Amino acid sequence: MTQIRPGQRQDGFILIVVLGVVLVLCGLLFSFSQTTRTSLAKADGFYRTEQAWNAAWGGLQIAVATIRDVNAVCADPQSAKLTTSENTFTIGDVNCTVVITEENGLLNVNRLKGADGQLDRKHIEQFLRLIDVVNHQQKDSPPIGYGLVPAVIDWVDSDNDITCLPFVQRDNTGAENDDYQMDTPPRSCRNGPVDILEDLLGVKGMTPESFGRLRPYLTCVGDGKIDINAAPKVVLQSLSEQIDAPLAETIVRQRKLKPFKSLAELGSVPGMTDNICRDIQNLITINPAERFYRVRSQGNIQEHRCTMEAELQRNTQAGTVDILQYREL
Repeated sequence: MTQIRPGQRQDGFILIVVLGVVLVLCGLLFSFSQTTRTSLAKADGFYRTEQAWNAAWGGLQIAVATIRDVNAVCADPQSAKLTTSENTFTIGDVNCTVVITEENGLLNVNRLKGADGQLDRKHIEQFLRLIDVVNHQQKDSPPIGYGLVPAVIDWVDSDNDITCLPFVQRDNTGAENDDYQMDTPPRSCRNGPVDILEDLLGVKGMTPESFGRLRPYLTCVGDGKIDINAAPKVVLQSLSEQIDAPLAETIVRQRKLKPFKSLAELGSVPGMTDNICRDIQNLITINPAERFYRVRSQGNIQEHRCTMEAELQRNTQAGTVDILQYREL
């Protein structure tokens, strides 16, 4: 029988200890490696996020400079491309997309009642026609009901009287505090002008889908008159029942060639009749006293993205651009 001497036992024990230490060190090294990889990934992600943010902020500053230096962005051939989502800047590895929307070409939901508190029928009927046009364009989507219009009126006016539109046959009644108190949980009617369009999501009957379809054509700033040089086709059609899609398209093509400088020039557009001009003359303008813009700037790098949205007002007298609202999405 082979005997194990005491020295051999000691050598074996040491070997086991060494192996144990090596395993522990390997585990620590692996853990350190994983922690380092995670930290580097976080640092890289933070760096990329900062790059995307800086690109979005730079795009916003480009928009501010353009609005400051150009009287009417939509009417200027050089800057009009900023009104489409196809305008992208590339800065190194970062892409930046800037879109400027001239708010004076949209329907102001805060102007559905006059300063005297009376219903502004012209603007209300324009809102109803806008719903018709949107429903017609998206026939596969659930139709937006007329009841949304009196509900919006009650949301933005200061009283607690339920609005009823006598010139609308059905879905003509709004909603006030008593209606909102029946919700779960109970809530209150805003009863005041909206500062951002997203506030309309609280309106009775306003679904996210309906809001998404209407939002491109609505605003909450301006005097309520539609700048004919900036209005989208849908808004142009909403001005009168006599303005159909082909006529709206003709107006857009005409102003791209040469922006309208007077209402008389608008009357020279093929298809525009004297009746149409008289019908819309109190709803439109050529040169708004104040100009408002909505800017959306987005920076992209790899999977990192930063989106900013701002409401701007051009101060002609001071030669500055004021940021009325700003948020990061």
